Amino acid sequence: MKKLFAAALLGATLLPLSVASLAHDGPEPLEAAPDESNVDYFWRKSDDAFHAGDYERAIGCHKAIVALDSGEIESFGVGAWLLWSLGKADEANAFILRGLEANPKNPEMWDTAGQHYDLQKRHDEAKKSYLSAVQLAGKDAPQLLRRRLAHASEKSGDWELSVNTWRALVADFPNEAVNKNNLARVEDAAKNAPKTQNTSASAAALGAGVFALIGLGVWRRKVN
Repeated sequence: MKKLFAAALLGATLLPLSVASLAHDGPEPLEAAPDESNVDYFWRKSDDAFHAGDYERAIGCHKAIVALDSGEIESFGVGAWLLWSLGKADEANAFILRGLEANPKNPEMWDTAGQHYDLQKRHDEAKKSYLSAVQLAGKDAPQLLRRRLAHASEKSGDWELSVNTWRALVADFPNEAVNKNNLARVEDAAKNAPKTQNTSASAAALGAGVFALIGLGVWRRKVN
């Protein structure tokens, strides 16, 4: 399993009962293997539970993961997605908010929140989350994050921010046809679209320099 974050507490392999009880429902011993961390143990168990169709237990594993390490951003995203897929939207939203409270200056957490809100078609909240992610990431903001910001801005009616974001992407990645095509499409649509109050505010919030960014790839934990 690829590690994306350094675990903060990984000394003992025996899992604390209060954490283990979040995901445990069976007779097997609650111990990580000698060569894996407690966090990786629960990632392995969550993967097993997911493929077995035991989504409630998979959710419990992700609750255990963030209890062990609140910096496990992807676990907040996966746990929220599983909760939402089971029709537990309020719990899913609360799980995302918990992640934001624990990681208020982490752009990946804000990106995760934006994708969660996109899933629920809460486009204005998605836009604001992506905007926070771009601002926090600065010059390291991934190209795909910036595209998500442009799309969410369009869907929320913030045409100015959408156009400006696509223009910056075209400037930074002149060989990417998808950026050029989206810019042309949004510029044309924006001509007949009504202005909204949040349009100028969002564009101003980014600042002139933020659009001159270099895009990087996105990450995902991989389970062996």
